[in-house]
Amino acid sequence: MLWLLLACLPAGAWAEQPVISPSVNDQEEWGDIDLPPTSGSLKISRTPEGIPPLTQEEPVLKGVTWKVWGQAQLEASWQKNKDSQGDTSRDTRAYLSTAEIFGELRPVSFVRLYTHLLYEDGVSGIKLDEAFAVLGRTKDFSGYFMGGKVYPAVGAFESYMVSDAITKEVFQTQANAGVAGWDSQWWQASLAGYDPSVSANGDDGGLVSTYTLRLQMTPPAKGLGGLQLSLGGSYTNNIAASSFLEEQVPEQRLDSMVGGFSLSGSAAYGPLTLLAEYIRSGSFGPGELAFAPPGASPQPWAYNLELSWALAETWRLTGRWEGSGDLYSEYPERQAGVCLAWEPWIHLALALEYQHGEYPDGTLQDLVTSQLSLMF
Repeated sequence: MLWLLLACLPAGAWAEQPVISPSVNDQEEWGDIDLPPTSGSLKISRTPEGIPPLTQEEPVLKGVTWKVWGQAQLEASWQKNKDSQGDTSRDTRAYLSTAEIFGELRPVSFVRLYTHLLYEDGVSGIKLDEAFAVLGRTKDFSGYFMGGKVYPAVGAFESYMVSDAITKEVFQTQANAGVAGWDSQWWQASLAGYDPSVSANGDDGGLVSTYTLRLQMTPPAKGLGGLQLSLGGSYTNNIAASSFLEEQVPEQRLDSMVGGFSLSGSAAYGPLTLLAEYIRSGSFGPGELAFAPPGASPQPWAYNLELSWALAETWRLTGRWEGSGDLYSEYPERQAGVCLAWEPWIHLALALEYQHGEYPDGTLQDLVTSQLSLMF
């Protein structure tokens, strides 16, 4: 991995560019950058449009080009839980939520190397979160191959809130994978193959035992009267490979593979942006998920709906409604929230969020989170 770590050298700055995101314009220092609609850590390998586009070379730059970008998120939270018996507990804390740095090295026009170093609250030390190479995806050719430590596109997981959506918490997947894809103006598609820890009984393992297929349509906004629209869907034959579900499978073995699918969409017109996503797994057998009651055959699912309003150039108000099923006491059955964000400077963002969640066992949760994001 040494050649990938060499990409982490001080230079300019960049960020992923999804189809719909709040735009930032500081051409002199940053170039053409869009901050993505995503909570928590960024995952640049997840979807085709998430891979940063080629750097616009200056006349003085010849041969190898490189750049880095990063962010740190400081949070303070207040939480109150009230169980079905009326007993109440409270918790207050301040902490470094996320610190991450990304690097890109481009030795030639059709080869790019990426690395992503990440620290997250609750995880010991700094980890290499993403490290991959991209071949292709040039101005003249939309096809590409990506290989390394990546996040297969099980879902889009877009959000303007501070807190991760339940969809992301439950179904986000990380793997050492190979990905073949196509990223054109209208269509994006990718097929990822990998061999996760969770497998079916009798499966002796191999180079590829799991696959994820994603298709996405993004028609040009000009033909829709300025409406920015994106519709996509994914299917995987092994939904238990997600970071959360993987930990819930005893001995990492299932009687048979359990598939899952996701549907996602985003629409932006003027100051308003709507994000929607639904993810559902197939049925697990009794005892195959540790959190499920004895004898249950859970079929975990979750959805996230967000409506975001750009109040002014530097202010954004977002509302969320999300829910889940067959996750029992692990996550809220229903949750609503609102977030007010302010970006007074391109390197600085402040946000205040409130969420109210209801669990299947009758527990009620209120959570207030403030966040200071520093981008460099």
